Amino acid sequence: MQITATKSDDVLILKIEGRLTVSSDLLLKAEIEKYSENVSKIVLDCSMMEYLDSTGLGLIVRFYKEFSSKGEKFALAALQAKPKLVFEITRAYKIFDIFDTTQAAIDALK
Repeated sequence: MQITATKSDDVLILKIEGRLTVSSDLLLKAEIEKYSENVSKIVLDCSMMEYLDSTGLGLIVRFYKEFSSKGEKFALAALQAKPKLVFEITRAYKIFDIFDTTQAAIDALK
């Protein structure tokens, strides 16, 4: 898995490429924690995320709760078919702001 960080005004965009699984969750955790103190709006761009397991979903839920509890904004964008299915099966889509495109997520958080 690779993570690319960019900014659009005051929104941090973390683009996840590959598989977010138990073996790669520490990388995402490190990237989010590296930037979390300096931003209040984060978009996870999932357009290149091929797969998501329960550990990856748990990590996303954890950071969503942490950001929300501080009044910060956290959104997901461009979920692909397999990761989207995980959100549907677990009904996790009910707690997240999920957008079809990264730009739509950025616009919504501004």
